[in-house]
Amino acid sequence: MTVLMFAACIITAGSLDSLDTCLRETQAHISQLEEEEAAISTILDAIHEHLTISRDYYNELALEESRILQQLSRVSGIFTSEDSLRGELVESLSSYLLYLYSHRNLGGIGYFFIEGGFTRMLRRQAYIDYLASRAANEVFMLSISQDSLGSCRDSLEFLLVEVQELRKQMEELQGGIYDEEARQASIRNQLMGRIAAEKESLAVLEDRRISRAEFVTRLSVRSTPAASGTPFLEPEPDSYMESFRGGISWPATGQVVRTFGVQTHREYGTQTTSDGITVVTPPGQPVYSSAEGVVLYAREFLSLGQMIVLDHQDGYITVYGYLGQILVNPGDEIMNGLQIGKTGSIPGGQPGYYFEIRRGGEPVNPEEYLE
Repeated sequence: MTVLMFAACIITAGSLDSLDTCLRETQAHISQLEEEEAAISTILDAIHEHLTISRDYYNELALEESRILQQLSRVSGIFTSEDSLRGELVESLSSYLLYLYSHRNLGGIGYFFIEGGFTRMLRRQAYIDYLASRAANEVFMLSISQDSLGSCRDSLEFLLVEVQELRKQMEELQGGIYDEEARQASIRNQLMGRIAAEKESLAVLEDRRISRAEFVTRLSVRSTPAASGTPFLEPEPDSYMESFRGGISWPATGQVVRTFGVQTHREYGTQTTSDGITVVTPPGQPVYSSAEGVVLYAREFLSLGQMIVLDHQDGYITVYGYLGQILVNPGDEIMNGLQIGKTGSIPGGQPGYYFEIRRGGEPVNPEEYLE
């Protein structure tokens, strides 16, 4: 019988190891794609931040351009007003001085013979000189003011050209950032499509793994002395599992995170089938047998980690997977409630275990049997 079981393992080992390797490679590839997608998401976040900064700077440049235009308009208005005032002042004073100078000698030589005439003539000459000096000074000050305003206007015009050039550069920069954002988003969408496709492939491989697990379990059962050459038993109505259906003790208490049967992925719509339940527990919890039976299998198995298969010899088989430690050996007779191992790590790294019940060789929902 040992030779028969060894031959069965030889027949199935290559395909099982190959399937397990393919599962690990696919999971690793999905992890790599998800890391790339996360990196691109980080790049997109950085691009979005740069866009926000560039928009703020662009808006500041637009406000600065508006302020410069207002200042330029005000300076140009003052320049034009002072230029007009200077022209009017020059013209008025020129006319007035021409009038005064043309009439300063109306008295002629007679001023020298009139009482106080010479003094009045000197005073008038001094007043005319004062008016001429004052007019010249005001025209000079207006000329200085206009020169200053002209320089200010030239500076503002130069600054306006620089701001407008910067704003143009920012528009081009924003266009480049938008293009890069679109490119990175396209790459991310492609990666997400590849991730979805890989997960669909993983689901198919997982279904194949479960099918192979059932196949190996059947080989193991048929390789025992009591069951060699016989099909799986159909449970009797008074079998333990049937009699205590709904009241069977849990191998280890915890929270079910993967239920029995078909499950549809919320994001990708892919479907996977589980022949049992996956339970999260505190680390290193004892795992107990759900009923008395004989140990058929107790070692590493595919992607279920360390696994124990119990034949309850009444048509029912229970499977305990993802164990951290196995405390029994093949052929051991196990009493109900005996500790057979400890919980390990389920996929994703959380502590827990996998539990499966088979009735006549077919998987059934364990939660319908457990208390």
